[in-house]
Amino acid sequence: MSSLYLGLMSGTSMDGIDAVVVEISADGICHVLASHSESFQPKLQAQLLNIVSSKQVTLHELAQLDVRVAKSFATAANHLLKYNQIAANQIVAIGSHGQTLLHGADQSPPFSLQIGDPNTIAEETGITTIADFRRRDIAVAGQGAPLVPCFHQNWLEKTAGVDAVLNLGGIANITLLGAAGEDPKLGFDTGPANTLLDAWVRQKLAKPYDEEGAWARQGQIHSHLLTALLKHPFFSVSPPKSADSSQFNLAWLDTTLKSFDEISDIDVAATLVELSAVSICQAVKLYAGQSRTLIACGGGCHNHFLMQRIQAGLGSIQLQLSEDYGIGVDWVEATAFAWLAFRHINKQSGNAESITGATQKRILGAAYPA
Repeated sequence: MSSLYLGLMSGTSMDGIDAVVVEISADGICHVLASHSESFQPKLQAQLLNIVSSKQVTLHELAQLDVRVAKSFATAANHLLKYNQIAANQIVAIGSHGQTLLHGADQSPPFSLQIGDPNTIAEETGITTIADFRRRDIAVAGQGAPLVPCFHQNWLEKTAGVDAVLNLGGIANITLLGAAGEDPKLGFDTGPANTLLDAWVRQKLAKPYDEEGAWARQGQIHSHLLTALLKHPFFSVSPPKSADSSQFNLAWLDTTLKSFDEISDIDVAATLVELSAVSICQAVKLYAGQSRTLIACGGGCHNHFLMQRIQAGLGSIQLQLSEDYGIGVDWVEATAFAWLAFRHINKQSGNAESITGATQKRILGAAYPA
């Protein structure tokens, strides 16, 4: 028997909230029934971006933001249900990722901070809400990220010819699929996908992103800058590993740029696209080089320039879109958190030692009843 779950996701790009209603069968097979994307209010988005870049926030501000973000998540969920004429009592549970402000899995002690008070979401939607998925994995020595590879495995393990999945959010991550019924062989963050380019475009063009990569496409890749950027220590660390915008941000980029004579803004943009493409392709070739087909998902799929540069670097590995396999590129992560809520409700683990480095599998998240 199938049940309905609702997934809510906002990633490191902070461009808005993705919401999906997913029909999930008893064995965890997912079918997206409805989807909706809702932008943050500009003032709230600006505040979140500033906190992430500056790492400065008062306790009063943090406490208020926790509730304000939750209300935005609840509004996205309620709009999704309203626009698709789905009653709240049809939904078993919401899986809410929350908004990451800081991820420090490599710190001592390790931590990950997501806001978006699940108490508020449960009250404003009338739906049991599962949230705080990352910290239980960290508590058993995992990275707390990425969490989507186990979903990728469940989704695509029986699809012939598919070996790996590439998620292009603010941060890029890859999943190397295992055999049917097994855990993924490997899954980890490769570095930036959209986060650096989006931040550069916001600063230089006052736009949220470079649509289709059209601006960056007009620039020239600066080979010496690319070499310097690729010296970031994250790229030489072996999996398991996870990243966020605290590692790849404008402060780091500006520090690197100081070592060079003036480079045009548009050439920096082109080089940032190449940084994402090269770091992704290096990781794929090193850890998933025998793959035949790589399924791409995430907002970065809309950047045609980035996709072309990735395909150019992959050689014979074919890059295809997730929508050809049943889930649109914008909805895979939100679907994954609906699936993680399903796993929690059914007392099933949501992590894998091969992905996060956790010492044990655990049921992820905490429940906030309607």
